[in-house]
Amino acid sequence: MLPAARTEAAIYLLGKITDERRPADDIVRAWFQARRFVGSKDRRAIRERVYGVLRALNRLDWHLGDAEKSARTRVLAAIVLEGGDAAANFDGSPHGPAPLNDSEQLLVDVLTGKQINDPAMPGHVQVELPEWLADKLKPVFGETFMAEMTALNQPAPMDLRVALGRVSRDQAKQALAKGGIKTDLTPLSPMGLRLEAHTDIGRTTAFRKGFVEVQDEGSQILSLLVGAKANMHVLDYCAGAGGKTLAIADRLGLTDGQSSGKLVATDVEAARLERMDKRLARAKLGDKIERHVLSDTDTWAVDHAGTFDRVLVDAPCTGAGTWRRHPEQKKRLTSERLSELMAMQSDVLNNAAPLVKPGGRLIYATCSLLAEENEQRVEAFLESHPNFQLLPIQTVWAETLKKVECPDMGESPYLRLTPYRHGTDGFFVAVMARNS
Repeated sequence: MLPAARTEAAIYLLGKITDERRPADDIVRAWFQARRFVGSKDRRAIRERVYGVLRALNRLDWHLGDAEKSARTRVLAAIVLEGGDAAANFDGSPHGPAPLNDSEQLLVDVLTGKQINDPAMPGHVQVELPEWLADKLKPVFGETFMAEMTALNQPAPMDLRVALGRVSRDQAKQALAKGGIKTDLTPLSPMGLRLEAHTDIGRTTAFRKGFVEVQDEGSQILSLLVGAKANMHVLDYCAGAGGKTLAIADRLGLTDGQSSGKLVATDVEAARLERMDKRLARAKLGDKIERHVLSDTDTWAVDHAGTFDRVLVDAPCTGAGTWRRHPEQKKRLTSERLSELMAMQSDVLNNAAPLVKPGGRLIYATCSLLAEENEQRVEAFLESHPNFQLLPIQTVWAETLKKVECPDMGESPYLRLTPYRHGTDGFFVAVMARNS
């Protein structure tokens, strides 16, 4: 593909991402799947342009000022601010964008010689946040706010979880190396590998045999903090596609069939639970994990009240901790949606709590960095549930990750993982014990 054709493809995809609510990854992936003829270099260039614009959206719009803010003008501004040749990318060729009009040429003249980062930008623009979100996150991070938000706007690595019930990390690492995929050990998770470069892991033998699964290191840590042991009954209350479910199954010993424990995965939508079908089959766990669709009309929760040693609530949230992977979500999030999610999180906690047996634990987690979804939800829950008490995360970490030192959380009883401090997605974890 010529440069202009790549540019036209990026403009098209950015327009689709703006107009639709689907994740950008899904839109880009579907476009490539329908165009198998597009070569690997072209795919990489188009993807880099699309995500480069998404990660610079606020700064590009600041540079555009009163000019039209569309996928076309944003791509044009990005090219010019990088020092690229606008005319070569907007040449009117059969598969390229139309030539520049007079107002666009004027925009090129204004932006030529300027840089994407400008010291005159407001702080929230510099770190690619809507102002209202910046105001909520500044108190969370204080002096490290700018560094944290800058890290949150960088591309994320690809992490793998090794199914330790079937192979060791070294064995998985060697198997991947034979296929030309280099990995490093994750520094915090004892069951993780980090790829040196993104790749199609689905084509590897290690993945097809269920020896590895794609899972961020922070998510792996959360699965370990559940503290699942071979004889326990564990509930993954908001299981979704089952990434953490499979990790917990490995800790329970279900993989090798030596466990007397029980693992149940629930969700409010059957379609979400069905998304783990292929994963369960690869991991040879299809008949070892019970699944149930929760509804207001069945009695499942009543029938199983007080029966689980561990209940994990990985609550629906804004996903602010995953913005490295989904930068488009920052623009889509509204204060109204945040309020809806906060109410949902409180409801989920209240509904899950009765399922914990006396002496058992309720683990609340989000992939968010906002206090409204994290500390504030836990504090509100504890105030209305005196039969639960918060356990210091340092204590829980020492019990469950014995050979790994707990990151410094200061005096906070919660775990907050961030891209800047820990190299993971953003995660929040609180562990509460039900009084016995």
